[in-house]
Amino acid sequence: MKKKLLLGASALFLLNFTPNSSATTSSNENLLFKEVKPNLEIRPRYEYVDEKNNNLKSANALTTRISIGLNLKYLFHIKNLETYLETTGVFATINNYSPENTKYELVPDPVNTRFTQIYIKYKLNKTNFFIGRKFVIIDDHRFIGNVGWRQMPQSFGVIAISDNTVENLNFLIAGIYERKGITNSLNTYWEFGKWPLILDVNYKVSNLLKIKVFSYLITDIHNTYGIKLSGKYKFNYLNANYIFEYTKQTDPYKIDNLKIKPDIDTNYYRFGLNTNIQKWIIGLEYTHFGDKNGKDKGFSTPLATLHAFDGWSDTLLQGGANGFDYGLNEYKLTIGYKNVKYGKFLVSYLIFKSYKSQPTGRNIGTEIDLLYTKNLTKRLSLLLKSAFYDGNNGYFTGGSLKGQNDVNKFWAQLDFKY
Repeated sequence: MKKKLLLGASALFLLNFTPNSSATTSSNENLLFKEVKPNLEIRPRYEYVDEKNNNLKSANALTTRISIGLNLKYLFHIKNLETYLETTGVFATINNYSPENTKYELVPDPVNTRFTQIYIKYKLNKTNFFIGRKFVIIDDHRFIGNVGWRQMPQSFGVIAISDNTVENLNFLIAGIYERKGITNSLNTYWEFGKWPLILDVNYKVSNLLKIKVFSYLITDIHNTYGIKLSGKYKFNYLNANYIFEYTKQTDPYKIDNLKIKPDIDTNYYRFGLNTNIQKWIIGLEYTHFGDKNGKDKGFSTPLATLHAFDGWSDTLLQGGANGFDYGLNEYKLTIGYKNVKYGKFLVSYLIFKSYKSQPTGRNIGTEIDLLYTKNLTKRLSLLLKSAFYDGNNGYFTGGSLKGQNDVNKFWAQLDFKY
């Protein structure tokens, strides 16, 4: 009942102030702000999950995300001071899925409602200051993202500064005091002085070369230091872009929720080349996750938008979040076609192998991912997606064997944004 009241109160607040969104300054002189911009998203989605040989019923989930946001500008009538408030509710019309019903396969979209964003922003020239709970999306979500694919997105409580005063140079410095995960079981809080710290610096030399260096010091988990080179090239009907990324992980600089500091010494690298030839898309990518190397865990990215990587079936998700004991070598080929009239089609083929020999063998499995998207109107889009994982020897994470079973998943989604 409290969750419904939270979303209902936000909706009432939105309805009360939306008519004033174009009001003049004088008509708002008694308010704490001069301008208000509402945001609304309604995203119903059907998800089907079937994993072989696990004694669970196939999941059928029909869930809906409703997000209501308000951007209040000229807060306290101060120029460049604003706040953003957003409430997100996840509701289930068909709840034949775990965790709503443990007899069924997992769909990690439990019924829930929370303030996903509530922060204050101040802009001084080309420097932005943030404090509060917000989405933190760095680069392509590989290390830190908002997990926007799931119905309840991930957000962080931060104190942050971003700046692009120097031409072609952008940086972000942030301290994180809380994590609100896609499920409440992932929520984490850190004491002052033990916060995770983020430093992300990007410099554009030219279109052919962008240099990114970063340091993500995640309390209780690991320190991550890396460099990424990327660029794009355009010639007539050919558009190509590439990435090269190398990252090293070591022990975390601080622990807060643990008694013993983890022992980490591993690495990660990724090569990618994507081309667009007229309306055709061709992409190649190789990803390497380092193994435990005799330490506590292999390379991991627990704060990433994990669904976007290592196959949409999420079969390798636990390895991505907690590390692959014997490492991972991943090969991916993507072919697609994009047309404004007909939409976008993609098919990807992925091969997963362990970096070092496992007791069960090195061949983890393979996967085929399919995607179709189409903008139906200016504000409404359609998505159809499926994933077919063919399990082989599986992989080990935390000493447990995962990923041996075949997995089939299908999604049908509408997304309305205002």
